[in-house]
Amino acid sequence: MGVVRTVLGDIAPESLGVCQTHEHIICDQRMAPFANIIDKARSVKKTYMILTDEERAIEELQKYGEAGGDAVVDVTTHGWGRNPEAMARISRESGVHIVATGGFYTEPHIPTFAEEKSVSDLVRWIVSEFEDGVGDTGIKIGLLKSGIYHGRIENLERKCLRAVARASLETGLSITTHTSGARRYEVPGGNLGKYHLEVLLEEGVSPTSLINGHVDERPDLGYLSELCDMGCYIQFDVIGKEHWLLDETRVDLLKELISRGYLTHILMGTDRCRQHELYREMGGKGYTHLLDSFVPLMKEGGIATGDIEVMLKENPARALTVQV
Repeated sequence: MGVVRTVLGDIAPESLGVCQTHEHIICDQRMAPFANIIDKARSVKKTYMILTDEERAIEELQKYGEAGGDAVVDVTTHGWGRNPEAMARISRESGVHIVATGGFYTEPHIPTFAEEKSVSDLVRWIVSEFEDGVGDTGIKIGLLKSGIYHGRIENLERKCLRAVARASLETGLSITTHTSGARRYEVPGGNLGKYHLEVLLEEGVSPTSLINGHVDERPDLGYLSELCDMGCYIQFDVIGKEHWLLDETRVDLLKELISRGYLTHILMGTDRCRQHELYREMGGKGYTHLLDSFVPLMKEGGIATGDIEVMLKENPARALTVQV
């Protein structure tokens, strides 16, 4: 039976509804085990990813629900504030489905035990979070993650990616990816999709299990087309962050990708992970920006309502469905 695994239990894929597949509900980058790797010149207040207020999270997700949203994926992993019990409370109070994520974020955030454990040990740990739940919470993960800090995949991050790949084979969970900030300029096409695929294919994982994240920060149509041709998902997930790319340009790119036949490969989100990105009194656009601003922009740009529903409903349901 195919299900989507949420923090409140398994649901039928058709019950997922409108889903933004890359968000953060509770996170705290100050908890990163290897925080010394992060540039010390950065301002913690301005740039660190910190969302810790449960009541405010409920309020913001209720607004998202009122705007037409039904579900979000919280892609915060263990090592920098993932809190399944808080997510369960927030989901219950807000009425929005939340999918929790296992696996690993970038090198500064990888748990210290990953250095000592074997790949097989890490696989067992990840799989246990899918089968039994995180720790003793009983709350299960519904997606895996591989975060890469540098312009290549190596050392501890490569070890963790192999563990994620093998855990994906055992669980059927898809793998969402991250490439860090300006380092996207160090690789062709602006993301590590082909590099991820190299390792995943070695491990026997299908490209259809790979969600290439943050592709709308430095998009290359040719590169994205190649990833889609291989069977991958491509995720426009920083919608509204116009210091990377104007939303109007994102619409143009989506129109072209749809015209090339890649509609069923596209996922979307806004990657809200800082207070000034989320809270309106601080200039934030909320979790609702995709629905109340970007969807109208897509329609004005000539993207059909039916195609928008595919990207926001059908594609997330397919990407998040596992057999149990």
